[in-house]
Amino acid sequence: MTGIAIRQATASDAAEIATISRLARAAAMPWLPVLHTPEGDVSFFSRRVLPAQAVDLAVQGGLIRGFIAVKGDWLNHLYIHPGHWRAGLGSALLKRAMSAAPALQLWVFQQNTAARAFYIRHGFAEAEFTDGAGNEERRPDLRMVWTAP
Repeated sequence: MTGIAIRQATASDAAEIATISRLARAAAMPWLPVLHTPEGDVSFFSRRVLPAQAVDLAVQGGLIRGFIAVKGDWLNHLYIHPGHWRAGLGSALLKRAMSAAPALQLWVFQQNTAARAFYIRHGFAEAEFTDGAGNEERRPDLRMVWTAP
């Protein structure tokens, strides 16, 4: 994880955040339907996520490599550019969020076994399974929870 810095996101980061989200989702979850355009993704992050959530970035060599978005005790987004997976970036972002919260919860698709294993390694527990009726992709998901020791 040489040369990695974590900083707060700004409005000017929205396009890069949207690109990383789109690339990571396509690589990790090719079975997931693509419901939005790239422009819609930028709008979502610039108008809904960045103004309302705490968003931290993992930056290396001046380039954004990943991000995490948290609101209250909800971890809503954690994506790393696929070219930088398994380099400790996700762990660094998650540990930072965990150090600032007494508890966190998140939704993950049940089929995303790599993400589930990642969160379990970091102390999250599987708490609630659903049939996916409550998410826009209509895929079975799972609520995971973590409480500080």
